[in-house]
Amino acid sequence: MRHRTLLTIALLGSLVLASSVGALLAENVDPDNDDSQRAWAENVGWINVEPANCGGCGVQVDDFALSGWAWAENFGWISLSCTNTSSCGSVDYGVTNDGAGQLGGMAWAENAGWINFAPASSMASVSPLTGELEGYAWGENVGWISLSCTNTASCGTADYGIKTDWCSSVAAAPSGTPEVLARLAGDDVSLFWPAVAGAAWYETIRGELGLLRSSAGDFGTADGCAADNVTNTSIVVSGTPTLPSGDGYWYLVRAVNCKGKGTYDSAGPNQVGLRDAEIAGSGVDCP
Repeated sequence: MRHRTLLTIALLGSLVLASSVGALLAENVDPDNDDSQRAWAENVGWINVEPANCGGCGVQVDDFALSGWAWAENFGWISLSCTNTSSCGSVDYGVTNDGAGQLGGMAWAENAGWINFAPASSMASVSPLTGELEGYAWGENVGWISLSCTNTASCGTADYGIKTDWCSSVAAAPSGTPEVLARLAGDDVSLFWPAVAGAAWYETIRGELGLLRSSAGDFGTADGCAADNVTNTSIVVSGTPTLPSGDGYWYLVRAVNCKGKGTYDSAGPNQVGLRDAEIAGSGVDCP
């Protein structure tokens, strides 16, 4: 999974960041207190994602984003998110997590510019199983940043890496499919469902009832992801297209957490086919 492909990034403009750390945030790195908090930048040296004496301002890994600060002795503070300084209204940036550990987006180094966490096939990631970061980030002014000594098989001589407690308390992907209730209001559809044990967020898929009937119940006729990364048990799907008289839409909801996706399957005796497989094959499933 770890491989290295060279890619430069375009600077996206200028950003002013105060030299001192702004908001002091929670952090969840180095949970075992064994110094699992360092990355190595090939041109500028060590980066510490759990800096000392800053009141817990180090890096926090959550399901959809990273926040907090890292410190490099040779080029200063690195901000993982514009939320650190409440600057998102003027410069919107941050390192993202897709919920399954694949990282992306940009960090900002006050003295070295942008750092890209998705440089082509060398995209950085964090393991949902171990909490350990893998792969590389890239900065035009700092070069390749290795997040683990395993990238170069150098752990025998320089043992370093970053570990977090993200996802460590989640045992498995959620199971169970909620029954969805819908209410139409103009062109908007409000959906409601009961909570599923173990769910951290939900995905909603939609399709036309007429196509479902004509295909003898094939959910591969889905027409798109109606809502993704929904952290509540309700959602308003706005701007629903109008269908011919006698037709309508079906909606299915699936529970998700950092260990994986649940199921659209009902496990009921009247289900025809395998919904998960059919929707996955439709090409329009939620990412």
